[in-house]
Amino acid sequence: MRRGMRVDSVSLASGAAIAALGVLVLLDSSEVVDVSPGWIAVALSAAIGLILLFSGLARDAAARHD
Repeated sequence: MRRGMRVDSVSLASGAAIAALGVLVLLDSSEVVDVSPGWIAVALSAAIGLILLFSGLARDAAARHD
């Protein structure tokens, strides 16, 4: 890696959350697991919460000038 190159934690967390939702939908559509619409809504809410959490943490870290 080059010096000064940093990982964007918001993009990494967003990608992981969306990939996890995709795996859940794929498993449900291939009938490996039976997931009700209520549980998909819970997983979607958790993914959105994770993205907002990481977004808020990244914004707070950028705003600080320690």
